[in-house]
Amino acid sequence: MIARLLARRYLLASRKEAQVGVVALAALLGLTLGVAALVVSIALLSGFQTHIRSRLLAETPHLTVTPAGRDAFGPEERLAERLRAVPGVIAAAPMARGRLWVSVTGRTAPLAAVGREHVTGLVLELTQARPLGAVAGDEATVVSSRTRLSPLGPVPIAIVLPVERVTAASTGRREPEAVLPLDAARRLFAIPEGGAGGYEVTLADPEHADRAARDVRAALGPLVAVSTWEDANRSLVLALKLERSVLFATVFLIVIVAGLNLAATSAVLAATRAGDAAILAVLGAPPRTVARIFLAAGAGVGILGTAAGALIGTAAALALDATRAIPLPAQLYSLGHVPFRVEPSALAAVVALSVLWSVAASAFPARAAARRPVAEVLRAL
Repeated sequence: MIARLLARRYLLASRKEAQVGVVALAALLGLTLGVAALVVSIALLSGFQTHIRSRLLAETPHLTVTPAGRDAFGPEERLAERLRAVPGVIAAAPMARGRLWVSVTGRTAPLAAVGREHVTGLVLELTQARPLGAVAGDEATVVSSRTRLSPLGPVPIAIVLPVERVTAASTGRREPEAVLPLDAARRLFAIPEGGAGGYEVTLADPEHADRAARDVRAALGPLVAVSTWEDANRSLVLALKLERSVLFATVFLIVIVAGLNLAATSAVLAATRAGDAAILAVLGAPPRTVARIFLAAGAGVGILGTAAGALIGTAAALALDATRAIPLPAQLYSLGHVPFRVEPSALAAVVALSVLWSVAASAFPARAAARRPVAEVLRAL
């Protein structure tokens, strides 16, 4: 209590002392700007990453269940019902995946493809449609790598499908996939009626996909292989995590520099108030109490700067997001403005680290001031 009281009196009285006032003001402003910049930067990154993750979850199955050591699931296994019985699973849809040759308007290209229910024609991604010159409404000849026996010998399996639509490029997928009706995919990939090359599972909570994958493996046994949406986009997910860590470390350098100014504040205050510290020591105050006075002064400036920076940064991020102040070309980024998202956990981490660094930066000069010989200080007065 005494340490905080004296620290507050010293800082308020520093308006008459140019050295302490200038250094304390520089530390306060530096820490405020550093914390505000860090909060806005993390909110910007969180906004973009939240948008990317939402697109990944919309485009990628939360879980993909495929047969282990065989080509397809048979209809007698009733795998869809068994998957829906697993806790956390909302839906399980059959699919068939493979590679095909697609010919449109005389141009032919090999494509990765997946068959799904509720699809009436061939859906191509933009990067697949461009080499073929395909547009919605064209007729496409789809040829399987498998063959069937005919009176003339083995012939490729081929069907004709209309190009239903051309979609934008997907987010994070290594290779674009064309989509075709499940019945056509079964025929092309030689899967029996009612069978499936795998199942795409939708979860109630995709953020805990790893736990759901373990539950599926436990329920179905070793005859299935389960991959999560993060496994399918592992390189992008790792890049997002690394980007967040690098940005945090880079911008936090501003806070570190401002914290060094706090050390200077404690040192200058200790030098100007050395006589007061010596008198307190003569009156019986232990060195720990003297150190707490200067530590409280530096930490107080740090806490005030951190609080101001957090409030300014949060208000700026929320205002920029609400007003959509920074526009973006929607054709390139699939959204019309720069998103900002303030996460409470990230904000708490910024505040906690800034306060801890403020205390740590002020501790060394405070201890040094408390250890100065009292006789030497009194002789210099």
